[in-house]
Amino acid sequence: MEVPRIRVSEIDDICVLICHLIYSLGCPLSKNELIEITSLEDTVNYFNLMSALEKASGHLLDVIDIDGEIVYSNTAMGIKAAKDLGSSIKPSVRDKMFKEAVRVYTRDAMKRNNSFLAVRYIQNSDGSCTIGVRIMDEESAKQDYYLEIAAKDAENADLIKSKIKQDPKAFKAYLDNYFK
Repeated sequence: MEVPRIRVSEIDDICVLICHLIYSLGCPLSKNELIEITSLEDTVNYFNLMSALEKASGHLLDVIDIDGEIVYSNTAMGIKAAKDLGSSIKPSVRDKMFKEAVRVYTRDAMKRNNSFLAVRYIQNSDGSCTIGVRIMDEESAKQDYYLEIAAKDAENADLIKSKIKQDPKAFKAYLDNYFK
């Protein structure tokens, strides 16, 4: 028996999901990133996503054109919606979409910054944090590792993030030695 997929189909719920993702990541997301993130397991229909982006633009979301790419960030009202209504999104959807957002954002951030490492984290509703770490091979530009690390709170997540970013080559060497 196939497990039914959870879908978000109401435009208002999709608006809240978008605001929550942007707020949780702490950075803007492009239209293409939002399409890729929300299309995971067909959670959000493309046309409903476009309707939600149109509805939220200018009110919940600021729309910026950066070098021909549309990027969305939360307005003050979007931040309030993320904080007040983000918990109304089913936790399984929220967690799945955030994990996908971290994966997509870190991949794209690394391309933009010509970097081999990217680290982002989100604070979960219980105060714990999920940290996403993507490490690429510097020569082949293929992904070597994608790790999710759990931290008990934001303070520990910041500490882990700063230690990894302090010496990313040593962290990668540690992983290489550990797994090989």
